[in-house]
Amino acid sequence: MSSTPPTGQTTSTDLAYALGCADFFQLTSLFCFNPTPDLAQGILDGSVADDMQAIFEDAGIDPRKAATERLDEACSGSGTAEDLHATLRQDYTALFTHPKEPLTSLYEMQFRDQRDHRDTPSTLFLNEAALHAEQCYRSAGLALSDAKSREPGDHMGIELEFMAYLHIQLAAALSEGDAAAQERWEKAISDFLPHLESWGVDFFAACTDSKQGVVYPWLGTAGRSFLEAYLANGAS
Repeated sequence: MSSTPPTGQTTSTDLAYALGCADFFQLTSLFCFNPTPDLAQGILDGSVADDMQAIFEDAGIDPRKAATERLDEACSGSGTAEDLHATLRQDYTALFTHPKEPLTSLYEMQFRDQRDHRDTPSTLFLNEAALHAEQCYRSAGLALSDAKSREPGDHMGIELEFMAYLHIQLAAALSEGDAAAQERWEKAISDFLPHLESWGVDFFAACTDSKQGVVYPWLGTAGRSFLEAYLANGAS
């Protein structure tokens, strides 16, 4: 990626950008697994909105594009954190895990097959996206945890978590002025980037277009804005 400077020219802005990207990928990954009470509480008390605005600012993106006022709508009239958690679980199920008609897919290859109207759908675990993703995880010294081992490697939540990890490692290399480590993690990001390029923006757009509740459409709007800027910066 070209979003970081040549070795030896690191600035505080570059470090903030890498950390902002790490925070974005980590925060958005939380919405791609079953919603937790902590996530609901964070939405209700405003910390999720505050975090997203800070992430946009760290990455040099207009924070108004985070559209956090939509989370205010989610909080108004939502009752307690327990009430919001129940709503989030219902929305998550309708969007991603409904046994008959989920509104969109959490799996890269399945999502792309549906979007591109392929006649022969790919299998969940044995497809090019899942296999390549898992190869990238291994190359970075990681393996899927037991808790998530039942998910294919091209699950959006796992892909986002991996991008968060890579940017944390890149930020550490930048902070320490470690040229070899910086090169390693930039290459790892570059090798994995085609996954997000192939469906990331469309995935977030699908969350927005679903109009399922308030929180997930907000996630789609903020996620798409950030990822479009990120990919444009990475490709420059």
